[in-house]
Amino acid sequence: MGEPNEEAWKEEYSGRERVRVVVETLGEPETVTAIADRADVAWATADSELENLMAENKAEEHTVDGQTKYAPNPVQILIEEVLDLISENSRDELESALVEHTAQVESLREEYEVETLSELRNKLVEEDLSTEEMRTIRNAASTWETLETEIRLSKHALQLYTDVTQLSDSDGDEGLAIA
Repeated sequence: MGEPNEEAWKEEYSGRERVRVVVETLGEPETVTAIADRADVAWATADSELENLMAENKAEEHTVDGQTKYAPNPVQILIEEVLDLISENSRDELESALVEHTAQVESLREEYEVETLSELRNKLVEEDLSTEEMRTIRNAASTWETLETEIRLSKHALQLYTDVTQLSDSDGDEGLAIA
């Protein structure tokens, strides 16, 4: 989520919801003060909501340079993303997406004559390229990285699909209601 329009942000979300959104989108651990500033809430509100997020296992506390900072829990994020995929897709849809994403990666391998994402990124420094060629390679690398993430998530979802759908009393072919 990008930076929202400030007035709409305040009208649409409560202070606690804004803290949750900020934490979910953090790239690096941040202090309570930094999170409160970004969420436009009082320090005490951010601190209280961070305690709730930690109790829910949605945030983690880190000590960085002697300061206590907070970040989203990556394990919880992975689990929620996999459960979302399972709840929003049938097994057939997940398999189709896996095949499509894999085909796109194979296409990038052929187009750039590389085997790995690292090899593609190395082209930026190993070859004499124009600015436009560099941008094209960076965009391709970004796409490849996204596809690899989608492939990993799809594989996790497919590995857990039967267990999750059986535990949720679904017949395995329809969307699933996971809280």
